[in-house]
Amino acid sequence: MEPPVKNLKFPKSVWFIVCNEMCERFNYAGLRTILVLYLSTILNYTDDESTMIYHGFIFLSYFMPLFGAILADSYWGKFKTIIRLSIVYAIGNAILTGASMANSFTLDSQRFITIVGLICIALGTGGIKPCCYTFGGEQFQLPEQQDQLSQFFRRFLTGVYIGSLISTFLTPELRKNAQCFGRDTCFPLAFGLLSLLMTTAIVVFILGRNLYVKKKPENHVIFKTFGCILYGVREKIVSSSSSEAHWLDIAGNKYSKTEVSDTKTALEVLYPYIAYPVFWALYEQQGSRWTLQATLMDGKFDGISWDIKPDQMQTIHPLLALLLIFSLDRVLYPILAKFGIRQPLQKLMFGTSMAALAFLLTAVLQYKIFGDSTVIPTTEGQFVVYNGFDCNARVLSSSLQLVGNNDIDPLGSAKFKYTPNSDEGVINIKLKLNESCDAYVNYDTLDTNVTVSRGESISYFLTSSSINKEVHLRRIDHYDDFTKSKNGHPSLRIIVDDDIEMDGSLMLVNAQKNQLSYNISSFTNENFIQVAFGNYNLVHGEGRISSNINLIPATIYTLVIRRNDGDSQGLESKLYATDEGNYLHILWQTPQYLCMIVADVIFIATSIELTFTQAPPRIKSFMSACYSMTHSVGNLVVVVISALSFRKQVHEYLFFSGLMLADTFLLAYLSYNYKYKAFRQRLDDNNDDDNVVTNQSEVQLDGK
Repeated sequence: MEPPVKNLKFPKSVWFIVCNEMCERFNYAGLRTILVLYLSTILNYTDDESTMIYHGFIFLSYFMPLFGAILADSYWGKFKTIIRLSIVYAIGNAILTGASMANSFTLDSQRFITIVGLICIALGTGGIKPCCYTFGGEQFQLPEQQDQLSQFFRRFLTGVYIGSLISTFLTPELRKNAQCFGRDTCFPLAFGLLSLLMTTAIVVFILGRNLYVKKKPENHVIFKTFGCILYGVREKIVSSSSSEAHWLDIAGNKYSKTEVSDTKTALEVLYPYIAYPVFWALYEQQGSRWTLQATLMDGKFDGISWDIKPDQMQTIHPLLALLLIFSLDRVLYPILAKFGIRQPLQKLMFGTSMAALAFLLTAVLQYKIFGDSTVIPTTEGQFVVYNGFDCNARVLSSSLQLVGNNDIDPLGSAKFKYTPNSDEGVINIKLKLNESCDAYVNYDTLDTNVTVSRGESISYFLTSSSINKEVHLRRIDHYDDFTKSKNGHPSLRIIVDDDIEMDGSLMLVNAQKNQLSYNISSFTNENFIQVAFGNYNLVHGEGRISSNINLIPATIYTLVIRRNDGDSQGLESKLYATDEGNYLHILWQTPQYLCMIVADVIFIATSIELTFTQAPPRIKSFMSACYSMTHSVGNLVVVVISALSFRKQVHEYLFFSGLMLADTFLLAYLSYNYKYKAFRQRLDDNNDDDNVVTNQSEVQLDGK
């Protein structure tokens, strides 16, 4: 037995690893923060397409750790693997920055270059993921430095969150508040800063090269691990009976005792991993679905000129996560212990429960943003009359159920309900205009028929013929569509007087973004069209007809434009809103972020340390790669669900919340019989005999 080693100092080399990770996380977190908005606003992908590309990128980033682990454990070693793949990472950043500047390229070319850059970044960041914290962990001697190892993991996560905190706040500011290349945003500036930080990460890591403990790669240890599993499975299938206690013991015919033992231990640790992907599926949507939800919310603060950008809400995560990390041992863990939550796997279940709650709150908020939608009974029909005159119109029919009074104000509207005897019925309606409209033919004797369809709403426009000024009730060709778009954009239709010429001089111009405008001629078919929300001005040539046309998310709008001979511009308008959404402040996302932050800190801190301490020293990178693979599969789950495309986003959020709750019960089942282990690790660990497995009763992990 080796003599005990006392007073081992905290290795200085790990500070270079922590600083490298902080810079790399600055890069990665900043990229994830603004990526989905870059895809949707600059490359013009839809919300679902942007979500799938975003999570496809994250999927590849966490799939590549398997290959990084193979390179580190079998060929290059961790140090060289980190250096070489970090260079690939930096090249990807440069390509992405170049793609964001390539305005002269076609959109398809710009998209292609962007995808190439994202693939390079995924190869780089994914390849180094299984190496960084395991390389740092190898600087310690176990079990003598177990407490110092725990401190390293805390400091490592602190570096991650500091880099993420600065980046998630700064990159949205750069992309939003600067203008470049003819746009009112500047994504190239944000991507360029991220490229600089990745270069800094490489330089910092190289500076510590003489201080690192660099272990030689094993002889194809990962291939042997997979080979051991496959051999055991094959022999188990071929051999009908076996005297071995464990099916992997059969592999002892071909593999060494240590290799079989390590593989058995690895499989025991991997068993609870089955439940990990669903957590990552929820966790990663902070950068996609939650950011897209934030774009439908108000980030302004009264009294100050600064506003929270939609992608900037993610700053809350690293900020509060930092505070939680520092309070884990003193506050959070003691509180959980009072409720019997002490073991690592119990903490993981608490984390997944908080994630389920976070998405339940997300669904509630989404429902509140969208508000209610009109539902017409299948036995009832309705129609709406818009008054296109500058005088009152009175409804004389008594057989109709009128929602409101009998008088329709100038540029006003009235809604009628009727129960037809068949799927579609025709009813008579009588209207009389005020005497101030006596210049129009038959102004006081409009007797006409309207169509009513079961379960539908039909709109009519009370106007006059441009030739003989005869009053008539014109039907809008399409049924009223009260379906709100999944992305929350408002729907707008424009109804225009018959005698107004629909030329390019009539425009709807965004008051904040002069480049954003809609030609009224594009609304000639009087269909509902999705538009960007915001404040608009209705302009005719050089003149402004009306201002402060405010469109908020998840609302159905009808804009009526009529000729007004008494106005200098000759036109006037009125905006109608039905099924209004709610333009809530962006800070209403805070509760869901708080729940996810608690889930994140507990789940990640516990799972990383559990992976390292429970994995055999020879194959720690393999175990880390498997851990990252669960992250990859989680993002694949999001891609699949997004491809299925729930009709309403709130239903998708509820689905993920329920899935996470079910997954929590699965994790409880998988971890019920788990036995905790501990391993001895020496700084010159090249001897298989140093790997000693003990029961938890003999060695307590994390000092708990």
